[in-house]
Amino acid sequence: MTDQPSPVTRISSPRMLVMGVGSSGVRAVAAMSRLNPSLAAVAIDTDTKVLEDASIERIIHVGGSITRGFSAGGDVELGRQSIEKDSSSIRTQLRQVDLLVIVAGLGGGTGSGAVPVIVRIAREAGALVLVMAGMPFAFEGRKAARIADEAIKRIRTHADAVIRISNERLVDRSDADLPAEQAFARSHQVMTDGVFSLWRMLSKNGVCGLDFSCIHTMLRNCDGFCHFASADGAGENRASVVAEGLAKHRLLNKGKLLAASQGVVVSLTGGHDLKLSEIEEVMNRLQENLPEDIWLNFGVVVDPAFDGRLAAIALVAEQWKEPLVDDANRQLGFSFNRRQGPMQGELPLETAGKGEFAYIDPTIHNNQDLDVPCYIRRGIKLPR
Repeated sequence: MTDQPSPVTRISSPRMLVMGVGSSGVRAVAAMSRLNPSLAAVAIDTDTKVLEDASIERIIHVGGSITRGFSAGGDVELGRQSIEKDSSSIRTQLRQVDLLVIVAGLGGGTGSGAVPVIVRIAREAGALVLVMAGMPFAFEGRKAARIADEAIKRIRTHADAVIRISNERLVDRSDADLPAEQAFARSHQVMTDGVFSLWRMLSKNGVCGLDFSCIHTMLRNCDGFCHFASADGAGENRASVVAEGLAKHRLLNKGKLLAASQGVVVSLTGGHDLKLSEIEEVMNRLQENLPEDIWLNFGVVVDPAFDGRLAAIALVAEQWKEPLVDDANRQLGFSFNRRQGPMQGELPLETAGKGEFAYIDPTIHNNQDLDVPCYIRRGIKLPR
């Protein structure tokens, strides 16, 4: 009797969802969807006009009974109430999502009020959560800056990592004659570069090892914040252009943050004409600015659409802290434990929501939501 070969088990790919929240986030995600219709994206806002103009297939209008279809008018509490009122729609979108990327501008009402709530819901659903937050210009006033900072504190309570994209840092005095539309669009372009790079990592096979587990490790260990930079080039000197663009990127404080970093993920994307020497040039130039003992992981994706071009992104962590305990809901970042149910003999590390207290502000201390049971906040597995 001959042994029959074991059937091959099909492993599902990690699923990524991009969620644009508030007017700025919706516009950014709508632009991404136009460039890449394959991107799984959803737009969320209180303003019906913003959602109509977005022309995106998946939209969620929240707070209809609260704002009557208008914006939150800069009122953070209205933004929070709107998303809490329609939280069931958010939970539906998060089914079977492994990585949620939230794109939003902070400093206003809907984004600043809604994003912390969405992050909490996503965490309860077992998704890995990355927030790309556009921070206001200085001329938008101290109140907008204060609102954005308070929102960041609430977001950090549940998000795996936050990327703060400083509009102020993306422009300088030499850009005085830059059209206003282009100045405001720069943060959207940074978000687009980051989202597309993550999407390519998850949807396309790379020729050099970098996958979702690397992203999972980075986000779990970066102590809440990471920085982002992107660069691209074309022609014979594209590798030099990309290397220089990363090494002196404005969002990395013109390279100064690299010298103090403790963890870096680099993803390169090129066409079939990509040469090994070009990969070496970019990585060698980047490592000249990095500490010797840094946690570094990089990957290369070959995409025919990039023939003649080379693009790169870098996720940079200033802090690196090994998790004290495992997160049973999101082990290895693929959420498979969540889909299969908790291990026998252990209480599930998840909550069922706040019920009648859903509209009450959470009790925040040291960036932790004390309304969430301690064993869940710390990822401690308890016996039944």
